[in-house]
Amino acid sequence: MIKAVLFDLDGVLIDSEHLSQKIYEDFIRENDYKIPVERFYLLIGSHKRWNPFKKVIEGYDIGLTPEEFEQKIVSYRKERFDQYDLSTLAFNDVKETLIYLKEKGIRTAVASSSGMDYVQRMLVANKIADLFDLKTTGDDFKRPKPEPDIYLYCRDKLAVETDECLVVEDSPLGIKAGKSAKMKVIAKRDHTFGFDQTAADFFIDDLSELKRILR
Repeated sequence: MIKAVLFDLDGVLIDSEHLSQKIYEDFIRENDYKIPVERFYLLIGSHKRWNPFKKVIEGYDIGLTPEEFEQKIVSYRKERFDQYDLSTLAFNDVKETLIYLKEKGIRTAVASSSGMDYVQRMLVANKIADLFDLKTTGDDFKRPKPEPDIYLYCRDKLAVETDECLVVEDSPLGIKAGKSAKMKVIAKRDHTFGFDQTAADFFIDDLSELKRILR
């Protein structure tokens, strides 16, 4: 019996990945960088501790160090996000699904690679912050995703067993983290970025499909 559902944030609860990629496209166009936009897919599901920005610009001379590049693009992305109505980003079925899980007595957690300020801001803007029993991010761990630490922490804090947890992810790094924690993983299907999601146990297009899986 599943007693806890552990959610990634971006691409699972919040439709932020498409917005982020649009921002990155604008960024490279405005700065006339010749970096393929697909390089920015490396940022999806990754944590800053793995220095993914170095991989984004690898092989391209843009006159910046990876650290300078990261600082510049993070500042640009923050400015663009500050101008956006974040309350429009939650997928349509998220709140309904979270309420359903709460009514069923199933505990919930957000386990994101993004920072807590960002996570909390997204959840509050979309009026779903109070529907989670636990919120944690990759900043809380020496080993972020794809290591299992964040999901093992959620298991322990929610006082459930490994086989009572269900992880919902979209990126390969997140799926690997859930599987490394020996948990069942649902992949929210990716139709844009070409993710390899084959390691997941189940596949859904919408979170409302959780009701079917949990029956």
